[in-house]
Amino acid sequence: MNVISKIKCEVIRKKLKSPFITALHEVDEMQAVKVYIKLNNGLIGIGTATPNEKVTGDTLKSTYCIMEDIIKPQLLKKSIDEWNKLLYLLQNIIANNTPAKAAYEIALYDLRSKLEGVSLTYMLGNGKYEPITTDYTISIKSHDQVISDAKNKVKEGFHFLKIKLGNGNFNKDVQIPMDLAIDLPNDVSFRIDINQAWTVKETLYAIKEWTKFGLNIDFVEQPVNKLDVYGMKLITEKSSYNIMADESVFSPSDALLMIRNHACDLINIKLMKTGGISQAQKINDIAEASGIKCMIGCMIECPESISAAISFASSNENVIYADLDSVNMIDEKEDFGFSINKDKLIPSKKIGLGGTNEK
Repeated sequence: MNVISKIKCEVIRKKLKSPFITALHEVDEMQAVKVYIKLNNGLIGIGTATPNEKVTGDTLKSTYCIMEDIIKPQLLKKSIDEWNKLLYLLQNIIANNTPAKAAYEIALYDLRSKLEGVSLTYMLGNGKYEPITTDYTISIKSHDQVISDAKNKVKEGFHFLKIKLGNGNFNKDVQIPMDLAIDLPNDVSFRIDINQAWTVKETLYAIKEWTKFGLNIDFVEQPVNKLDVYGMKLITEKSSYNIMADESVFSPSDALLMIRNHACDLINIKLMKTGGISQAQKINDIAEASGIKCMIGCMIECPESISAAISFASSNENVIYADLDSVNMIDEKEDFGFSINKDKLIPSKKIGLGGTNEK
């Protein structure tokens, strides 16, 4: 049997090129907890957790403690051959704490694909390794800085820009995408992310103005509070643009709630919200069966979890959008298997996640 013989957790920090600012928070470094899971045959799987106090309710300290003191003792000496049983145990050891669960799941999926001698992408169902196209997120800054950042990213080869709004000045927020459209090429598409900062009335007014202007918008993301299902429903019914649920959907049951209430057109799946690949797959399956397309998103994450997200997205036809730009925000670069070509992310063909930094 392939038994877990050793687990090591460590805190890692990486400086961002510039502060990342949303309506919820501001960060200037990537903070994560990395886990190494070793089997009795010597194979090692790697996963990372990126906590977010404002989104998942986790801190770096709490995530490390959960991973080291709660999850680790429960998984030691367990067999990876009992796959479904192992994942069920992991997801039910403790409530919530989805980044910690995601890190362990990513490491376990890394191990399983290594045991099978294939890449994680291949194991999840993509043998062609088609690239996925990511957007780039323009965070909340001064008007002139937003324009400058957007122009620079278009020059670097990004065709899809996610614009963060919700800085407290509603009228200026509404104007920013229209000013960007004037200054940028016509083939640039916008994705507007409000991060729960607006009301239903404000959102519908902004959408009306953008529609009148003729803005090329793929979707408007989570405009109102995550618990305001009725508000999301009203906006979805009346909007000329697709409405995406992000913070409203952490779990498969959340997805069912939003879909049954016709409260979104799209769902943003993040491994740090779902607790890993297994729950992300359940959400996507529910969405696909309901005619709802998905996006794969991320926090400010490490290459390991981004690699897992790339594998997941490239293996699911229902995932039509990607917001996996955090690898472009980290000042320190490292090779972790997948390749980057401007706005294209190419899945790794190497066994497992594709990483080499094992301990």
